[in-house]
Formats: sequence, structure tokens, C-alpha cells
Amino acid sequence: MQEEVKAMIAGGVRVEACQACAEQFGVADIIKRIGVDVKYMGEPLTAYLKNDEKVLTM
Repeated sequence: MQEEVKAMIAGGVRVEACQACAEQFGVADIIKRIGVDVKYMGEPLTAYLKNDEKVLTM
């Protein structure tokens, strides 16, 4: 899955992850190293949904 995420990032997809979730699963440092923007997502996700932006979750 890491290679697929790297390819998405290389293709211009903005990949973000919830810091609380990443820490809970013990993967925050790993996904940061491959280029994922890890941050607390409560407010950003709410804004994306209110702005009718397209969101894909994994």
C-alpha cells in the first residue's frame, strides 16, 4: 500500500491522514516518511465536506 500511496503523491494527489488515528495504529512516523501530511483532521475534514470537496478515505 505504501508504494500505491507514493504513486498517488507523485501523481499530484494530496494525501492527508488523521494524526490521532495514525498514532493509535502506530504508523504516524512511517506514513510521514513516505510524504503523507499527518495532522489532526477534525476541522479540515469538516471544511472539505462543507465546501463539497471530493474526499476519498482509506
